[in-house]
Amino acid sequence: MPMKYLNHFIIAISSLAILLSAYSVYEPSDKEEKSYEYLNQELENAKSFTLEVMEAMPEENYGYKPGEEMRTFRAQGFHIAYSLEWFTAQIKREPIPWEPGDEDRLSKEELIEYTAAQFDDFISFIQGAEENGQLTAAVLRTLRHNSHHRGQMVAYFRANGMAPPAYR
Repeated sequence: MPMKYLNHFIIAISSLAILLSAYSVYEPSDKEEKSYEYLNQELENAKSFTLEVMEAMPEENYGYKPGEEMRTFRAQGFHIAYSLEWFTAQIKREPIPWEPGDEDRLSKEELIEYTAAQFDDFISFIQGAEENGQLTAAVLRTLRHNSHHRGQMVAYFRANGMAPPAYR
């Protein structure tokens, strides 16, 4: 084989080896294909980090909002919790109307309890569901939504001169 073709052959074989090794690294196991166990860590982390952010903010700052058109810290937290309830109903094909009511109505303690319960219900439903692409997309959309609003809550700490809980 001429030298110029040998180099192309070596590059092609090396590329194939890299692709195959990458595929094996990201290929889900049989267990992962049959359940959402692989998402459990992400779901539990979202829950614990969200609750940590809520617990870290002093209750006297729950009414803070950076601008008139923005939600309060409390309303951001309520929005996360209510959206978990709403997303769960949508995924179950038992939709509920988007009617969160007064997002500032709960005390800090009530909001933390409500949020924990909504996360628990969502996680329990997902862990018991049969995996499919549509459900995976819904879980990812829910986690992105949660992260978006939790990020806004973290910014409220900075706006009040406080350090938020460390990201994990």
